Amino acid sequence: MIIRRAFYWAQLGAVVLLPLWILVARALSVDGLGAQDVLVFLSWPALFVSMAAVLGVTWSRKAVRSSHALSWIDVGALSVWFATAIAYGAFIAASSRLGAGLTGGFLALLSVVVLGVAVWQLIVAARRRVQEVFASIDQTAVPRGEFAATTFRPSDGPIIRIDPSER
Repeated sequence: MIIRRAFYWAQLGAVVLLPLWILVARALSVDGLGAQDVLVFLSWPALFVSMAAVLGVTWSRKAVRSSHALSWIDVGALSVWFATAIAYGAFIAASSRLGAGLTGGFLALLSVVVLGVAVWQLIVAARRRVQEVFASIDQTAVPRGEFAATTFRPSDGPIIRIDPSER
């Protein structure tokens, strides 16, 4: 539970710190990456937006908000995602074009996968909550057998019905 709670709060810090790490790593790079510099400057806002989206989707689950802890699936996905972002910054700082290119591509793919996992978990949690609501509505509904339908024709005139149980 400690690890899951730590990732709950680490996710909030990672939204700012990991894109910032990519910018700092680029500043530490002695010689530029050439044409890949454009991709570096496009990657940090994309990483910020995707991390903010995953944060929003993850925190919108009631179980996460109430326990202040992520699921183990979230912890696993975020661990790989955070490690890849850190490695991407390290390859940029080392001016490794191949490493930065491969890691950047993997980071983009992983961003889509982690967002998909977060949305999938939100859908499953929402479906479970809707089923619980419908189950509680079905339990509180009045059974059909108590109020039997009466045959009524418009020519019969007004009908007043008094149930013996209501006296």
